[in-house]
Amino acid sequence: MVSFNKVILAGNITRDPELRFTQGGVPVCSFGIAVNRVRSQTEEVDFFDVSAWRELGETIANYKKKGDPILVEGRLQYRTWEAQDGSKRSKVDVTAENVQFLGGRPEGNGSGSGGGSSAGGSRQSSGTGATGGRRGSRQEDVDISESDFEDIPFGAEPRAKTRVVEGIL
Repeated sequence: MVSFNKVILAGNITRDPELRFTQGGVPVCSFGIAVNRVRSQTEEVDFFDVSAWRELGETIANYKKKGDPILVEGRLQYRTWEAQDGSKRSKVDVTAENVQFLGGRPEGNGSGSGGGSSAGGSRQSSGTGATGGRRGSRQEDVDISESDFEDIPFGAEPRAKTRVVEGIL
C-alpha cells in the first residue's frame, strides 16, 4: 500500500516560538501558524500548531517572532493523550521538516535581509542556509556565464545534494 504524508503551509506565526528541550536534551520549538483561506467574498483563517526539532527548531526560535510570515513543509502527526481529568484527548499537529522565512525585515532596523531565508532538516550545516540573507548584504542582479567558472580547479558539474531518509517503511 502506498502512503504519503506531506503538507505545505504559508502563513503568519500566531505566537512567539517556544524552544524547549526533551529529557534527552533534544531541542523542540513549538509555534502556531495562521493561514488565510479566501473564498469568493469571505475570508476565513485556519490555525495549525507546528513542532520543529533540533537545529531547525533552534533556528526558528532564534530568528522568528509572532506575526512573521513563514512557509512550513512537513508532515501531519496524530497524537493522543490522557488529560488530567482522565478524559482522552487527540490532536493533529504539523511536524516541520523544512521552513522558508518569507518576506524581509525593514531596511532601517539594522538587521537587513535579502528576502527570504530557509532552514531545513537536521543535516544542514549551521554556517549558511539557515541564516542566509541575514548578514546585512543586499541582493543584486548579476550576469553570470559558464565561462566565469572555467578556471575553478575542481569539477564544474554541480553535485546533487544527498539526503538521508530514515524510517520510511
